[in-house]
Parts: sequence; structure tokens; C-alpha cells
Amino acid sequence: MHRRTLLSLVFIILFSPAMFAQQAELDETVVAYWVHYWSQPPVILFGPEEEEFYNNMQVVLFPYDNHDNPTNPTVLEGDIQWLKDHPNVRFSINGYASSRGQLIYNLNLSQRRANWVKDFMISRGIAENRITIAAGWGELYPVCPERTDECWAKNKRVRFRYSPQ
Repeated sequence: MHRRTLLSLVFIILFSPAMFAQQAELDETVVAYWVHYWSQPPVILFGPEEEEFYNNMQVVLFPYDNHDNPTNPTVLEGDIQWLKDHPNVRFSINGYASSRGQLIYNLNLSQRRANWVKDFMISRGIAENRITIAAGWGELYPVCPERTDECWAKNKRVRFRYSPQ
């Protein structure tokens, strides 16, 4: 029994630094991929209605540790008006958080942001059946990789994705 414990400990000591180094390298690669992905215009697959959606729907930003008081509320009102003017458009709501804080907390915060935007839109007359899903993604899929206040502010957001009929 002691021999197994000793071997396990030796394995952990010898190989853990390499695993953590590979994980850190992977994380940087993944972050770089998503930062590049979100910097590109969306690929239009479903025609002019989808293109118009992406040209008009804007990102809703939130302050630190907040889910129900966007820093740009007029943008959300504009998004709602555009959706009212286009009653057949279906979409998803995706919430995000900065990388500051614990992973689980950020997932929860981003879900609360997505849910709040969904509830706010419904309260302003957007039919619930037009919203395919409201999902929180935490700190996944960042638009800015640096660990600065300016960068973190860009990642505290809710964005919309077009959903075909």
C-alpha cells in the first residue's frame, strides 16, 4: 500500500509541472483563437435577414459584478426596438464575464446577465418564443485577452446570435 502511495507522489511531483505548463500554453492558444474569432465579422449563412440582424444588434455591456444595470442601456433599448420592427427574427442571448474572479462565480454571473436581458426584453414586448436560449458562458470566448480594467470591461457583456427559423 505504501509503495503505491509513494509511486503516486513521485508521478505527481515529476509530471505536474509539465501538465500545468501545457495547460497554461493551451489556455493562451484558446484565448487567442476566440479573441481573433470575435474580431471577425460573422459569417452570414442564412441570407440578408441575418446580415441585417448583425448590422443592427449591439452588445450590451455591464459594470463589474453586476447583472441588472447595463452601462449602455440605450443600446439595449435600440436592440429591442429593432427586434420589434422585425417580428420574425429569432435569436439567442449569450452572457459573458471577465476573467477576474472564480470560474463558477463568473459562469453564474454571466447566466444572470443573459437571464436579465431576456426578462427585460420580454417585459418590453419581445415574445419569449423568439428567444431560442439565454446562456451564460462565464469567461469563455473573450474579446480581449489582457488582464487590465479596460480589457475586463470589454468582456463583461451580453451579445446576440441570429437563429434561423
